[in-house]
Amino acid sequence: MPPVPDPDRLERDGATMLRYRFGPDEGRPFVLVHGIGVGLSYWLRLIPLLAEHGPVHAVELPGFGNAPKPAQVLSVEEHAGHVAALLERIGRPVVLVGQSMGTQVVLEAALRVPALVERVVVIGAVTDPDERSVLMQGLRLAQDVLGETPGANRAVFSEYLKCGPRRYLATLPSMLEYDTDAAAAAITVPTMILRGADDPICRRPWARRLAARLAVGRLVEVPRAVHNAQYTHPRAVASAILTAPLGARR
Repeated sequence: MPPVPDPDRLERDGATMLRYRFGPDEGRPFVLVHGIGVGLSYWLRLIPLLAEHGPVHAVELPGFGNAPKPAQVLSVEEHAGHVAALLERIGRPVVLVGQSMGTQVVLEAALRVPALVERVVVIGAVTDPDERSVLMQGLRLAQDVLGETPGANRAVFSEYLKCGPRRYLATLPSMLEYDTDAAAAAITVPTMILRGADDPICRRPWARRLAARLAVGRLVEVPRAVHNAQYTHPRAVASAILTAPLGARR
């Protein structure tokens, strides 16, 4: 695991996002956006593999990880505003990577500032419109926990403790309501839908439909992985991010 640097505090509209910077100054920048309830730690196995190729900016959205908890719970769109502001600060096109709810945030941010995004990578997309309920998502999460490695579960649940159930549950409605399908249909930036081949949350039929909506992009699957493929299979995920062609739809 790489040493964790002190984060930069990025203030916007009364809320604070943290940005952790890894790797060199030169090269293609990568920006990593986590999912609901979690933060930096579940990226730490992927970060050094990307940092061999350029600077890596891993964020903790307001209220998650070590970021201060704002008085109001932010929506997916408001989180995307923070990420778009970071992209403007970086000032050159990035590879924008999101996982779980972070997939919604990066799609929304790319819709706002497409000139600052080279490509988008969504890992374990949410939310399947056929399963847009707290009950179904709770069931799928339970199935995923049973399939994850002990290390992945420790990383995720330690972050859930930082977040706390109140903020997690207050954020959940925005995740369930966000129209990921519409965002995928609207995005013009090359986009990869990446899923663990056994992911019970981002199921294959919906992932295929989502990929088919993309103007430029494709679906890539990581064998034997479930929802947190970036933690359990970081080399396969890094290879896909760095090399998978996005010209063909699948």
